[in-house]
Amino acid sequence: MEHDVAKPTLKLKALPDLDCDAFVAEVRKARGRKRPVTSAALANLRDEHARSIASMRPLATEALRLEHRLSDLVNSAYHLTPDEIALLWQTAPPRMPIGGPAH
Repeated sequence: MEHDVAKPTLKLKALPDLDCDAFVAEVRKARGRKRPVTSAALANLRDEHARSIASMRPLATEALRLEHRLSDLVNSAYHLTPDEIALLWQTAPPRMPIGGPAH
C-alpha cells in the first residue's frame, strides 16, 4: 500500500524468492511506467527488503524442508513404493505447494 501497488505480481506474492534488485523491479513493474518509483521510495524499498524479506529466506527454506519431511512421512505411513511416489509427483497438479521430492 505504501508504494501504491494495487495488484501485486505473481513474483511479489513469492517475496522470499526475490533478491533486492528483483524486488525493486517487480514493484516498478506493478506500478507501471506512468508512475515511476522516486529515489526516496527506492531507498525505502531496499531498506524494507533488507529488514523484512531477506530475513524470511531462512524461514522459507526451513518451511520447505519441513514440507518435504511431512510428505515423506505421509508416503511412508501409506507404505508407498518408490514407483508410486514417482507417479504421484508426475501427476501432481501444477500448483502443488511443494515442487517434488527433495531427494
